[in-house]
Parts: sequence; C-alpha cells; structure tokens
Amino acid sequence: MRPFIALIALTVPLAAQPGPVVISELMWSGSSASSADEWIELYNRSDSTIDLSGWTITRQDGDDDSVMLVLKNATIASGQTFLIANYSADHEKSQLAIQPQYVDPAISLPNTKLLVRLYDGDPQTGATLIDLADDGRGVPFAGDAVLKHAMVRTAFDQRGDLRESWTTASEQSGWDTAADARGTPGSIPTYLLSEQSSRSTLIESTTWAVLKTNLPH
Repeated sequence: MRPFIALIALTVPLAAQPGPVVISELMWSGSSASSADEWIELYNRSDSTIDLSGWTITRQDGDDDSVMLVLKNATIASGQTFLIANYSADHEKSQLAIQPQYVDPAISLPNTKLLVRLYDGDPQTGATLIDLADDGRGVPFAGDAVLKHAMVRTAFDQRGDLRESWTTASEQSGWDTAADARGTPGSIPTYLLSEQSSRSTLIESTTWAVLKTNLPH
C-alpha cells in the first residue's frame, strides 16, 4: 500500500530557466520486472556541491500538486547525478544494476498528465521552484511504456516544460544484464557528456544566492 500523500493547492510559477539542479531523466513506465520500478534522476549543473536536504519533489494530481517526496540528508556534487528510486538495486522487482543514492517507496510517476516539480524546500512556505519536467497534459513528452524506455533531458539549460527539452532514451547503462529497458540511470547520456566537456559548467560563476533572487517566486 502506498503511504498517504497530501494534496496541496498551489499557484506555481513556471521556471524561466532551470536552477542549478535539474531533473535529468525519468523512468515513468517502470520496467518489465515491475510497473513500480520507477526512478527520478537529478543532475547538478553548478560548480558547487548542493545540499538537497529538505528539497521537495511534487507531482500533479488533478488540479493540485501532490507532495511525493521530501529529501533528507542528501547532497549532490558538482557535475554529478543523484538517483532517487522506488526500489533498491537488490530488490526483486528492480532491474537497476547500480544502487540509487536515495530509495523511497513514495516514488510513483503517472503514465499520463505527467508533471514533476522540484523545489528547494516546502512549496507551502515560499520555496523556490528549481525545475520541472513535462507539462501535465496528455502523454509524457518522451519515454515508451511498452518498450520501457526512459524520458531523458536533451539540454540542461532549457526549460523542462518544453517538449524539445526531452527525448526517448536510446542508450542503456546502469541496468541488470538481462534488462531490456533503455536509459542511463546514474549517468548522463554520451551525447550530453560530449556537450558538457566543451563547457565546464552551465552556471559558471553565478552563485546560487544570486540565481535564486532571479527565479520567480
């Protein structure tokens, strides 16, 4: 049984630009082992390690936001990913070959009307919207529920509510040997790695404090 999830009515601004941490990949379809074998990958595109403790991930539920997860005792290093999964890698219903940095059974992603938001705190008390994925209308921008292919961010400096910011995974890494799913949990795709190598960072010298003042509240 899923834990009780509170619904909160929010007036949420769209992020003009992503913050220092972006939602880089979503496995909303689950795997052939279990439809609940779902995960969310974050990526730190800043120059600094960021404390994620207290950060909140929500999903759309009707006309409201539903608090899915509040991170505890979590950090993400510069240029690194942070994998949040419903199951640990050694769970019988998981096809992950790598251990997620954070495991929580609250991870549950819809196959229609997908909209995931990342906040730097409690959205009910004025936290900043850092990033979002999809727009909550129709089928997800990318991914494949039949073939079990993940939804992958194509550019870390584009808004996550734009269809062109996402593609369906074609690479496979971080999976059990027998897994037929596609995606790169725990790492970013090779085409984005080559793009990143030409730019040391996408935020460069901008500090989080300065960036935060320029994001909508």
